[in-house]
Amino acid sequence: MYFFLILFFVSLLGIIFMIVKKLAYLNHEEKHIHDHEVNFLAEILDWNKVKHTSLDGLKKVSHIFLWVILRTYIISSNFVITKSKLFFSKIKEKIFQGEEAHSNKEPSKYLKIISEYRQKIKHLKHKIKEEEGIE
Repeated sequence: MYFFLILFFVSLLGIIFMIVKKLAYLNHEEKHIHDHEVNFLAEILDWNKVKHTSLDGLKKVSHIFLWVILRTYIISSNFVITKSKLFFSKIKEKIFQGEEAHSNKEPSKYLKIISEYRQKIKHLKHKIKEEEGIE
């Protein structure tokens, strides 16, 4: 996702640069500079140097921007991983504590009575089958 954000901002800067260049060209045409007039800015600035330094500065800024994005991504992912491990370990502890609590608990009186009643019924059925000779 960060890659797409970087591409978006780089393309946005490119579009802005093209629009400014086109506006400067249109402004230059409107002035109708005559041959005897001297373009003062063109004499002072070397456009190749300006282009070269601006590209170098853009490269440096993009490297710094990329470094900041990668650094925040790595720090945040490390934070999420450590917190998720801690969270899952707490959940496991609670689950195992719950199982230990259930295993140590004795069944309720009602369940004891029902299980004893079922055992008595099975014993009586077995006794009746032996007396009748069904088995």
